[in-house]
Amino acid sequence: MSRNRKINVLQITESLGWAGAEKKLWELVHRMDTSRFNTLVCNFGMGDYYPEQLENLGLRYVTLRRKSQFDISLIWRLRQLIRREKIDVIMSTLFYADFMAALVGKWGGAKAVFSWETISSPLWLVPRRLYPYRTVIKLADRVISVSQATAKWLAEERGVSPRQIEVIPYGVDLDRFKRSKNPALRKELGLPEDAPVIGMVARLQPQKGHIYLFDAAELILKEAPKTRFVLVGGGPDRDKLENLVKHKGLDKHIHFLGYRDDVPRLLGLFDIFTLPSLFEGLPNVVLEAMASSLPVVATPVDGTKEAVVPGETGILVPTKDPAKLADALMALLKDPVRAKKLGDNGRRRVENEFSLQLQVRRFEDLYEKWTFRN
Repeated sequence: MSRNRKINVLQITESLGWAGAEKKLWELVHRMDTSRFNTLVCNFGMGDYYPEQLENLGLRYVTLRRKSQFDISLIWRLRQLIRREKIDVIMSTLFYADFMAALVGKWGGAKAVFSWETISSPLWLVPRRLYPYRTVIKLADRVISVSQATAKWLAEERGVSPRQIEVIPYGVDLDRFKRSKNPALRKELGLPEDAPVIGMVARLQPQKGHIYLFDAAELILKEAPKTRFVLVGGGPDRDKLENLVKHKGLDKHIHFLGYRDDVPRLLGLFDIFTLPSLFEGLPNVVLEAMASSLPVVATPVDGTKEAVVPGETGILVPTKDPAKLADALMALLKDPVRAKKLGDNGRRRVENEFSLQLQVRRFEDLYEKWTFRN
């Protein structure tokens, strides 16, 4: 095969919805070198947030809609797509895509098949998912993990051979995420000028640990009653969490902004970023907060502890421990000089180790290596 022709890459995903894995897929395909790679995105029809954006960028996509929980016809339709487009490299994102790509990829004629694993979720260990996954993932060439912790989990819990696993951490667009205060934004959101702001960007679901932040907020407000908590993100638990906040009498201090597409701007509003998650892969939002020169207070789960260096870029506290979370947040509220130092260190760490440019280059090198390995 001539190295002068472009490499045809097929990115397969369950959905083009609004979640961390899909956002990172969009970033990757957007930044791929189009002089070297032809990219086609294949969606199995479980969400359609991004197609218009992909079209605006000149990126091709196709929907092979799944007709049932296990649609046998999808096997044949995917094989035809791979053969028709003369695909060299396939990468899958999310469970069903992982299963189908591993099962069909080489049969369809692809030279390499990769699975991109972005989270260490207990949901992936449910037997009806786990055992089919273990059976077919052996057919993939590499399972790409976003963190060392997720790599360990893949080997120990999901049964992936360590020889198959390769780690490529997430990267952040350093031009989009940088420290930029916007006083007008406080007025827009109805926040007092002198109120310290603790922010969190996460889907409203149990995994993210919002309830522990609410308990910590009760303790913080006893010492720092002007503090405001700004929550960015939508999700299935919004009504439940808003009712809990009202029940605790915290609704004047905790602000739900819902889904927003101006996260870089909103991060400039925060004094401290927090993420008390129960599990993660490598939370991209933590890297974005660090790139925005914010000190981070988070739980030491999975890839979070690989991003946040305790005492250098932030503070790590035990999971499900509102008291320790409150103590860490209060310590930074009381010491803004230390908070700024941690934030500045975080920005430098992302620049050196977690840039989007570095992430994309690693994937491009991977695709080339496997396409031209013979």
